[in-house]
Amino acid sequence: MAVATFRQQMLDIVEEHHCKRHPLIDTWVRGDLSRETLGRWAVEHWHYTHDLHRLIGRILANCDHQEGRDMEIDNLSDEQRGSDPHNRQLLDFVDACGLDSDELVQRPPLPTTQGMRDWLLLLADRRSWQEAAAGFHVGMEAQLAPICDRVVPVLREHYGFDEHAIRFFVTHQTADVEHGGRALHVVDKYTPDDLRDRVLEAIREGTDARWMYFDGVYIKWVLGYDLGGRGRD
Repeated sequence: MAVATFRQQMLDIVEEHHCKRHPLIDTWVRGDLSRETLGRWAVEHWHYTHDLHRLIGRILANCDHQEGRDMEIDNLSDEQRGSDPHNRQLLDFVDACGLDSDELVQRPPLPTTQGMRDWLLLLADRRSWQEAAAGFHVGMEAQLAPICDRVVPVLREHYGFDEHAIRFFVTHQTADVEHGGRALHVVDKYTPDDLRDRVLEAIREGTDARWMYFDGVYIKWVLGYDLGGRGRD
């Protein structure tokens, strides 16, 4: 039996625990989530992504290859482009769900989202840039495109959102394919053999962290279980 390449091993780990199959997404695709729950997910995603410069800045500082630094700079530029930054798109969706985005983003995230954020910052700060780029871009960020492929038709046809309201999801049907694919290439190219097992573990941790963040939304806003914490409904 042929041994899988390092690139394929990275992809296989993501596929094993991909959030496109999370119960939250399955319920969403069936049209069984309320608009409020959709908006609550978007608020948690805002907490995950609103300050990516802190995370990407740490990866940049630790990266000793220009190709890797270029990748991170381009990624951040795409996320925060002045004309229509991705987080503005996300908050417009929250408002379209009938929620007050300005008020909700002032509250702390769910504990599961905070745990993911804490892990990401530690990953970027304390581990190699290859582990950080793989754990974040390959293990987490690249998952969004297949998720959006599943939910965009439902947002249009079942929920009846207009194109302006759902442009975050439409944008990420392609944007994170590019980001994830580029990161996969860079990590594959610049990871020495003795670091590969640690990179694979970082990807596994990233998929677990993203699943846990989806768990929090599902448990709190679908099952109605109080996750605790301060400043939350």
